[in-house]
Amino acid sequence: LEAREEALNNNVLLYQTPDFHWVPSTVYNAADMISAIQVMATTGAGELTFFVGEDNKAKNGYVYGLVNVAAFLAQSLQESIHYNACDENSCD
Repeated sequence: LEAREEALNNNVLLYQTPDFHWVPSTVYNAADMISAIQVMATTGAGELTFFVGEDNKAKNGYVYGLVNVAAFLAQSLQESIHYNACDENSCD
């Protein structure tokens, strides 16, 4: 992921402006996302950690980790990044 920071910032972490242009987010960036994933993968929250493929008995555990990162990013894009917003959405 670190090798792809520029591509993530310029092609993925984008939000839509009122005039319907897509521009890099001013709230989200790849370096912070990578740092947060590293913390959640090692320290976690309580007993839960973010699975990145470590200690997996499968040969290609890292592939499962990349899929997990992709799913997390897709959800984040849908709920926050595309709006350049940092507030959590609550459907309660």
